[in-house]
Amino acid sequence: MKLNFFKHYPKGFSGLFLTQVCYIFSFYGLKSIFVLYAISQFSFSEKEAVSLYATFMTLSYACSLIGGWIADKSLGIRNTLYLGGCLHMSGVLCLMFSGQHMCFVGMSLISLGSGFFKPNLSTAVGMLFENPKDPKKDKTYSAYYLAMNLGSFVAPLLCGFIGRRYGWPYGLGLFILSVSSGLYCFHTKSNFKHKKKIFISESDLLSNAFFIGIFLVTLLSLFYFLFQYRDSFDHLMGIIALGSFIYLGKVFYECNRQERADVLMILLYILIFTFFCSLFEQAGSSLMLFFEKAVDRQVLGIEFPSSTLFSLGSIFVIICSPLVMMFCERVLEKDKPVDGLVKIMIGFLFVSLSFFILMLGCWQEKGLVSPFWVGGALLIQTIGELLIVPIGFANVSKLSPPRFQSIMMSFWLMAITYGSYFSGFIARSSLVEGSASSEISLEHYRHFFYNLGLMPLGAIFLLLVVVNLKKICSVRERIKVSGGGS
Repeated sequence: MKLNFFKHYPKGFSGLFLTQVCYIFSFYGLKSIFVLYAISQFSFSEKEAVSLYATFMTLSYACSLIGGWIADKSLGIRNTLYLGGCLHMSGVLCLMFSGQHMCFVGMSLISLGSGFFKPNLSTAVGMLFENPKDPKKDKTYSAYYLAMNLGSFVAPLLCGFIGRRYGWPYGLGLFILSVSSGLYCFHTKSNFKHKKKIFISESDLLSNAFFIGIFLVTLLSLFYFLFQYRDSFDHLMGIIALGSFIYLGKVFYECNRQERADVLMILLYILIFTFFCSLFEQAGSSLMLFFEKAVDRQVLGIEFPSSTLFSLGSIFVIICSPLVMMFCERVLEKDKPVDGLVKIMIGFLFVSLSFFILMLGCWQEKGLVSPFWVGGALLIQTIGELLIVPIGFANVSKLSPPRFQSIMMSFWLMAITYGSYFSGFIARSSLVEGSASSEISLEHYRHFFYNLGLMPLGAIFLLLVVVNLKKICSVRERIKVSGGGS
């Protein structure tokens, strides 16, 4: 019996939805336990474990470029997804063995597998539509984003419980089971009518097998070196950024006039997403410290760990996602489609408001900040998130030239890498050195959240200029066409 939820979406979306839930369950489950697991299983110090985690996250998203390129040029989306899943499961299996070298091998495999999996599953969603610019993509990608949050909400709770109660290997085994289940859902429930970008002939696959094998071994060796000598990774970030922009320039050169205009719009969406991630990724740094030092986390005499507050984000996404989709469909776009940049401007307005709520909480409270201020801020920020991230996904899919679908989605995901990198610079301004006073900390955080609240307003102003320029160009184009016709 088919789930009614999927009847409003393209045929085959249910398979991609379930695949995403299963994969994100494994990826975010591993994120939630990795630092503790690395300390207990591989005898890393806390500083080393955190450094290893940072390298893992950056590489996982940076590899999206490689995964998109492999899918576009060699393996096709389906085979790249299968390969990514197998690499991920092999990496998790390596983590079950003792020894830091096995940890480096495992993280190398998982990073590469994530890069193969993430952009191509997102691209596959867009390819369910015959019309690349179908306006229904916004709604579909919003549902796809809901799948991401379902997995990320359940994984930390379930895997953390199983790992602590029965042992970490059982939690890791759950990750392998989850990814294998996701690949099964993709294989049995996805429907692409044998589109060329999804499938590739066996003869072409065999001819590329040797090259792909050498390429994978080379990459895994490089990643192993980066995990072992993590201090070298900072220098690599500049090389990654330069290489990605050079390749984007190559794609731009190979496009026709209309495609170049679309690629420039994609670049704008990438820059927007990078800026959003630099704010959103404060969750793992400055906000974590704020929750730890300045928020009252006692409920009924029980003090909850600061990390518990982050589960609110996923809960709010699950609750608000259908409401935001309904608002966009029945109110915002009741008469005609709305430009994606307009939706993103509204999203940034909510993000700005969320930081001002935290600022107000620091100003109103004299001791520890009430968790109600935090809950309200995270709720408002979630609404902004739902108006930015899925809309960006959908528009990158709409605007991407068909022959560059996967690589353009990879550039979009690379924004998470850059955003995470820049978020570190923002987070440093939240640190209060040599101060144990709660009042001084709240005063400092009040200024910090005030500055964070102003940053999205600047982005809104710039987007407003772009939207108006687009309208002017559109009017001029219509006048030109009308004049030519007469």
